[in-house]
Amino acid sequence: MSPPPTAEAWTELRRNWRLLAACTIGFGMSLSGIPFYTLGVFVDPLHAAFGWSVGQIQLGLTISYLTTMTVLPAVGWLADRFGVRAVGLTSLTLLGLAFMCLGLQRGPLWAFYLNWFCISLFGTGTLAITWTRAITDAFQAGRGLALGLSLLGTGVIGIFGPPATRALIDAVGWRWAYACLGAAPIAIAVPTTLLFLRDTGAHIARRTAKGLPARLSDPRMWLIGGAFIFIAGGVSGLIPNLIKVFTTEGIPRTDAVLATSVVGLFVVIGRVACGALVDRFWAPAVAAIFVLAPALACVLLAGGLVRPATAVLACALIGLTAGAEFDLLPFLVGRFLPLERYTASLAVLSSCFYLGAAAGGPAIASFYDRLGSYSVGLWTAAALFTGAAVALLLLGPYPTFEPAGERAS
Repeated sequence: MSPPPTAEAWTELRRNWRLLAACTIGFGMSLSGIPFYTLGVFVDPLHAAFGWSVGQIQLGLTISYLTTMTVLPAVGWLADRFGVRAVGLTSLTLLGLAFMCLGLQRGPLWAFYLNWFCISLFGTGTLAITWTRAITDAFQAGRGLALGLSLLGTGVIGIFGPPATRALIDAVGWRWAYACLGAAPIAIAVPTTLLFLRDTGAHIARRTAKGLPARLSDPRMWLIGGAFIFIAGGVSGLIPNLIKVFTTEGIPRTDAVLATSVVGLFVVIGRVACGALVDRFWAPAVAAIFVLAPALACVLLAGGLVRPATAVLACALIGLTAGAEFDLLPFLVGRFLPLERYTASLAVLSSCFYLGAAAGGPAIASFYDRLGSYSVGLWTAAALFTGAAVALLLLGPYPTFEPAGERAS
């Protein structure tokens, strides 16, 4: 008699905990970790040093999104051809060195933007496409939970990174703070990756898939890609605008900032909860529930009767989806598309995600700039989330794929 799914999942976790730890640390030290969560802390020092505006400094993040979207398919091809271990080790090292170079800035904005381009160009291999491939190879019954745990690394960096960066700047100055933070991926993540991460399925990918994604004729590629353009556009559009949404509705700025801090907490909750649920239930239904949560938040906020309690509830609902989205994309790719094409498929679909993320914030803010209200932008975001939920439900039952070795024979 086979053990129940939960017992199998815990058995997998006990057997592969070292791999899981390496992936969690690697993703925490990734492009989505230190560079993303510490950028805001460096705004004041950079403004004081060079006179750059907040918008000019934040443009580095937009360049990062666009670069990542462009190079992700190439990184997926490299990972499938040469293995995720080689890509992860190389990218962690180059990311750390490129991030250190920010401390060498002398004033020209073009040099700052070029540095951010290099950070993303060299650091894209540290994103989820690397670590989730290793998790997907090693876990079956507990795959969703393992994906959720492996992606918690960025949540930890999000909690502790900003205050640690502030302390570093106060202690040694912003230039040396960049050097210390850039050294972290090399000193911490490279050794754990070297010791505990091993390629288990890359030989299948090299022999059969040749680094290619799933066929574009597969409607599941289009459904997943379209859904995550909508999800990323909605989430990335809402979060940067939340404080302005609340203050526009008359909530004091202090209360608005406090409410938005709830997002980070529920990102962690959503990441673990979603990972555990997709192991037990049909993943598209779980995904649809999580995706409709921020649609409800948008309806509440667009209603015009925003109170502090309503703001907190809306932030909690948005945070759940912001946490779940990183679990859902690799899980759905692993279940609905051929596994030997996993990394390249995830790279292409992640590019869709970053396309939505790059467009969402400016799009929703533009509604406010033109109309003086966020109402139309909020209703638009609600429609995006609803459309994404419908697309995910259309994925149907999990397909069964013939093993790669049998197809090749």
